[in-house]
Amino acid sequence: MYRVIELGHVVAAPFAGEILRHLGFEVIKVETLQGDLSRKDDVLGDSMFIFNNRGKKSISIDLKKEKGKEIFLKLVKNSNVLIENLSPYAMDRLGLSDDVIFSVNPSLVYCSLKGYPKGKYENLPAFGTIIEAESGIMDANGRARLPASITDMNASTYCVITILWALLMNKPGHYRVDIIQSNAVWLGYYLIAYQKLGKLFEGGSDELPFWAPYELFKSSDGREFYLAVSDNTKFEKLCKALGLVNLLNDERFKNNADRVKNRKILHEILQQKFSLMSLNEIIVILRNNDIPVGKLNSVKDLISSEGLVEWEMFKNIMIPKLPLPGSLNNQNVPDLGEDTLRILKELGYSENEIEKMIKEKIIAFNI
Repeated sequence: MYRVIELGHVVAAPFAGEILRHLGFEVIKVETLQGDLSRKDDVLGDSMFIFNNRGKKSISIDLKKEKGKEIFLKLVKNSNVLIENLSPYAMDRLGLSDDVIFSVNPSLVYCSLKGYPKGKYENLPAFGTIIEAESGIMDANGRARLPASITDMNASTYCVITILWALLMNKPGHYRVDIIQSNAVWLGYYLIAYQKLGKLFEGGSDELPFWAPYELFKSSDGREFYLAVSDNTKFEKLCKALGLVNLLNDERFKNNADRVKNRKILHEILQQKFSLMSLNEIIVILRNNDIPVGKLNSVKDLISSEGLVEWEMFKNIMIPKLPLPGSLNNQNVPDLGEDTLRILKELGYSENEIEKMIKEKIIAFNI
């Protein structure tokens, strides 16, 4: 089994570690004596910590003390992967530079998650929402922040891909994933369209700006649904299914560009038709005619749905299963330092040495 050392906090490194744990890696979470900040939030409680840390082991060490660094380096020596998302140059300040790390384990795959690339911006605080603003994502999203911690979790996924590639190709070394870079990738074809065509697509709406009708509508029972028509074939199917074949000869809707240009008029015509139909009737008719459509679900709707997504359990809480091989079903989150004593014994420390480290506040466990 591959062993991963996760020296991280909050989301970026912990979610990367959680993906690897789901895939069957052993993940040892190295925490300060105070623990990961997300263990207890006065608004979220431990929701974030539960999601990102199921199935891991926890060791609590003061890395600012020489003995703490010694423990950490012994762990590194006996591991395959190291992930960290500390502030820029924090590892160097702790005396854990690349030279030190790779001197004890030249075969290590090491991946750092940072906010910005090396250079003039590298020391800026890596808060996900700030990076959304700077990367163009927030503007493209109608100046609204993304839900949850999608920005950090996106970078976490690239971190895991990098680690799996390095292990597969037998390429040890120190790799880096910058969160702002992974955000910019999301805008890839928007950035191309601006440079080639001079087009900027406005966000902040349910409408997809380059296809129509591709937006929310409302049924006679007041429920909303999303209709997605991306080409002329689907538009023809839509018109025939709804008994609106006259629209096929309307010059305003002849092709997609025309429909985008005249979106508001088309929306009104379709909405008038949908206002006479129940949601279930709409869903059945459109799906039977191979026209993409979906109900607008709230978080509450999603949790109560049957068969829409896969769930795993944490005690009596439903958690969406990662779409990967493996499982975290019913795996607990570790208490702070829960595995400290066992890991130290595995590393060869005696009872007396461990007792001394406890007294000197180098380690903590089961706090």
